[in-house]
Parts: sequence; structure tokens; C-alpha cells
Amino acid sequence: MATPILRLVLSRQREQTLQSNGTALLPLAIIVNLLLPKSTVAKLLIILMLIGSATACHAKSTRESGPLNEQTFFTPLRQSAQPGDEIGELFHQGRQRTYYLHTPKSYQPNHSIPLVLAFHGYGSQGSSLALSTGFNDLAEQKGFIVVYPNGIERRWDVMSNALIGVDDVSFVSALIDQLTKIRAIDKRRIYATGVSNGGFLVQRLACEPKSQIAAFASVVATLPGELQPFCHPETPIDLLMINGTGDRKVPWEGGSPPKVPYGWILSVPDTINFWQQHDGCTAPAQIKQLPGNRIEISRYPNCRDGSEVELVTMKGVGHVWPRGGSGPNHLLNGSKEIWDFFQRHFRRMSP
Repeated sequence: MATPILRLVLSRQREQTLQSNGTALLPLAIIVNLLLPKSTVAKLLIILMLIGSATACHAKSTRESGPLNEQTFFTPLRQSAQPGDEIGELFHQGRQRTYYLHTPKSYQPNHSIPLVLAFHGYGSQGSSLALSTGFNDLAEQKGFIVVYPNGIERRWDVMSNALIGVDDVSFVSALIDQLTKIRAIDKRRIYATGVSNGGFLVQRLACEPKSQIAAFASVVATLPGELQPFCHPETPIDLLMINGTGDRKVPWEGGSPPKVPYGWILSVPDTINFWQQHDGCTAPAQIKQLPGNRIEISRYPNCRDGSEVELVTMKGVGHVWPRGGSGPNHLLNGSKEIWDFFQRHFRRMSP
């Protein structure tokens, strides 16, 4: 067996090896099985640390100035089983990120169309969100592209924790840049929606000082309390929220639910009030009740620069993405409501 200090060196060397695109610096498998005297181990420690440092500097230089810049490098799309559906890859921050892309059959490379980014919930993935929302069918009907990115370990780092090397806000920006290179996308009509953990990411994206996204829609999510003091977008924000009063995972009244890792979250009314104040909405809400009295839509239109805030209240409903229906338990079609909201809005340019 290797000595404890050698195991430490090998562990550190293995981390550096992974960070340098998998290039093996020494035949580690052979060294692990050697019994080495302490003097040799000490020398080996110095040699490996020097090699590792040089490799790390070379890798950093390549990322910053070489052709494989992490923010722009991408691999070709792989065709999936369904026509118009593809699995894409994007190398970002030393990680291989993936996404599921649906392009409508009506797409023409010489005609730019809208893009919708749809973010899955915790423990899920993009393809599952596509099945549960019906966004692909809607994209075919209305003529827009929809992309379903996949989070690291099936989750989104809403606070963009640099300590663990995950910055999903930066990833979203890199993904948009990539998609605008390989598809004809109307850059004034890029939209973001998400459910639960993905909905919290949408709220986070709406807080960016400058954004490529024209309008936002979060489902069963609110604004993280830790984020509120740093939420200062430069332009008015067009934002739709869909929440259930019976939601136990993301309670209507906010607080610190056990499965929400953001410290504490604002209540639904406080989140809507936050965005109203940011947009300068002064007129009272326009309220619409759907048949069955389980859905109430409160619109705050004609805010600053024509911005709009909308809240869909699902009375007595829990942690779900509404898919429509009929009869006394009718719920609205959440995907259609989101698209109807999106298509009313275009990206505003920062002052």
C-alpha cells in the first residue's frame, strides 16, 4: 500500500489531472502499488507539486487565451430519436454541460424566431420537463425554439456559488450565446421559465443588472430572501408567477421551508410586491376568475416603460405545473399562459 503522504499527493495529482482535460502526468497506478522509503516519498512530493503547478498554469493560460475558451467552446449537436429534438453539449467552467433542444418543423435558417429557456426542478432533468409541460407541442403551434438545460447533479445553484465551481447564471449566458450561433434566434425575444428550483433560478436571472432575456415566468417559486438586497436590474422586468396557495414545498407565506436551500424565501405577495415596486406599477390589478373559481389571474399592466407583472393564483393547489383540464377541478394550461405572457414582451435595452 502507498503511505498516507503518498496517498495525499496522488489525490492532489489526480485532481490536477482532471482539471487539465484528463492528461496523465505520471503512471499513478504503478506508483500506488510501490512501497517507497520516506526519502523517496519526500522527493516525489516535491516533483509532483512542481509538475502539477506547471500544468495548472498551462491549463489556465489555455482557458484564457487559447482556442478552447470555456465560455465559447461547444461540440456539435447529436440527433435524438425524435425529429427536431437534439441533445446539445457545452463545455463551461471545466464541466461538460448538456441540454435538450426542440426546434419546430417550421424553422427556416433565414428567419429568426423566439427562444424559450425552460429550467427543470430539483432532482429532475430537461427531457422530463418537456414531457410534463407540453412545451414542444406549443412550440410547433406557435413557432418558437425551446431548450431544456440540465443542471449539475439535477439541480440549479441559484446563488451561483463560486466556491463549488458552479455559476449557473454564467452558464445560461454561455448557452444563449451558443444557441444564437447555431440557430436563427430573435435576440429581442429570448424568454426564461422554470419550475420549483428552476423557477428560483428564473427569479435569480431576472435580478441580473443586464440580461439577454426579455421576460420571465416562474412556477411554484418565489424570490430568495438572501437575493433581494442584491436584486437591481437596470430595466423594468416583465415577470409572471404561477403559485398554489396549498403548496407545502414552496409555501405561499414564504419562510424557511426545509427543502429550499436558500436560507429563507419571500412570500408570494411580497415577491409580487417587490417586482411591482421595481417596475413602478401604480394602477390596481386587473383580476380575472376562471370557471371553477380555482384560478385567479391578477395583472398589473402599463407599468414603467410598458412593463407588466402577473400573478396566477391556484387556490388550494399544491406544488404542480398546471396542465389544464375541464370540469369543477379545471386548472389553466400553464404553458399556454406563459407563452401568451411572453409574446406580449420584447427585450428592453439598458440605458
